[in-house]
Amino acid sequence: PAKGRVTRTALQKAAELGDHEMVRFLIRLNADVNAAPAHRKGGTALQLAARGGYLQTVSILLSFKADVDASASKILGRTALEGAAEYGRLDTVRMLLNAGAGTSRVYDKPQFERGKDLARENGHFDVAELLEDFQTQYEGGG
Repeated sequence: PAKGRVTRTALQKAAELGDHEMVRFLIRLNADVNAAPAHRKGGTALQLAARGGYLQTVSILLSFKADVDASASKILGRTALEGAAEYGRLDTVRMLLNAGAGTSRVYDKPQFERGKDLARENGHFDVAELLEDFQTQYEGGG
């Protein structure tokens, strides 16, 4: 994770800005795609890119084995799926679900449930509907 007063690693900051060229460059220099988020309002590179809806950056990070279910920061954090849902990033939510996100538990609820709640609270009903459909498939076993 970032140290001291710094709240982002270079890769996390590039991902947060959606700078996919810099993300690819930093990964080639062996940046840790799964570096832990800062304790407060932090995020892994994937969580930050997902929240911003940067599909190309999310795709690159996933191709380099970014943890789709990485834990959120302890204070005001969101998993990648939750952040994308909260900000109404429909295509990003779809990409994350296809990559296997959604079923790990956060605060004793599956991510897709928290994501659905966050999407609804912020008026992103298309995202909530997608997550509702995912929930139906997940709970129905198929």
